[in-house]
Amino acid sequence: MEPWTDKRRYTVGYQGGPGCHSERAGLTLLSERFIGWPFASFADVAAALANGHVDLILLPVFNSTTGPILEALHASRPFSALDETQLHIEHYLLAMPGARRRDIKAVWAHPQVAKQCAGWIKQNGLELKVVDDGARRAPAFLKSRRRDVGVLGPVGIGKATGLYPLEGPVQDDPDNRTTFRLMARTAPAKKPGELSNRKQNRVPATA
Repeated sequence: MEPWTDKRRYTVGYQGGPGCHSERAGLTLLSERFIGWPFASFADVAAALANGHVDLILLPVFNSTTGPILEALHASRPFSALDETQLHIEHYLLAMPGARRRDIKAVWAHPQVAKQCAGWIKQNGLELKVVDDGARRAPAFLKSRRRDVGVLGPVGIGKATGLYPLEGPVQDDPDNRTTFRLMARTAPAKKPGELSNRKQNRVPATA
């Protein structure tokens, strides 16, 4: 039995925060065996695995709207792929409870989220602030009590933090999809390149 298909629980590093798509991907692949450990950047995720602080890592490696996610692919190079899953990705405009849509003048978004929603942001004439992750920034955003700024990200952020969805989905492509790759420090006990039948989209190891 391959190590990631047993009943053991695994500490999995990923970039993001509560309610993010990477967390959803981890639960999709490992179900109740998933113990998420969020980090601020892909480099931090890779360092955690290299130093043995987590058992596995999960990185988004390809998006159907923006293409290969080069920063994540670079971070994944030293490691071995175990599994993949492809998820339908939706982004929402999230705001403080009580905020009104007409009051929103600017949005915070992760670089990938900003690219996937670029047309919508421009069409609505909103100022963009690129941040490390909407889910990670949500607590600070709530503390600020600002009602003229929104956060772009999955509706799960709102469920996890208390932000309210004002509009969505707002990504430019309704069929927006991301492939997430589960990785380990050592090669899996499978033939090279062979992943589970959950894989729906093969992505090159480097791009």
